[in-house]
Amino acid sequence: MAENIDPRFFQLTRALNHPVRIQILNYLMKHGQSNVNSIVEIVNVSQPAVSRHLRILLDAYLVIDRQSGKEKIYQLADNHIMKIIELINQHVTEI
Repeated sequence: MAENIDPRFFQLTRALNHPVRIQILNYLMKHGQSNVNSIVEIVNVSQPAVSRHLRILLDAYLVIDRQSGKEKIYQLADNHIMKIIELINQHVTEI
């Protein structure tokens, strides 16, 4: 019998399945919030690429954004995301 798994689970795990998106999440976890330009400097990819990765993270409800003047500010959606990242980091350091 097939187990019914919410499709959002798969959307979330797919969003976590890219090194740049993990870097973005780690950066936001450490810095609280950021604009696209600061994220571009940290992950060292083009602004359009960062924007595409942020869209995937937004669609998976891992980050939220708000308008501040002419720019958008991004931050983690909630504490659950911080716990997920912390648990993954902890798991990696313990294996």
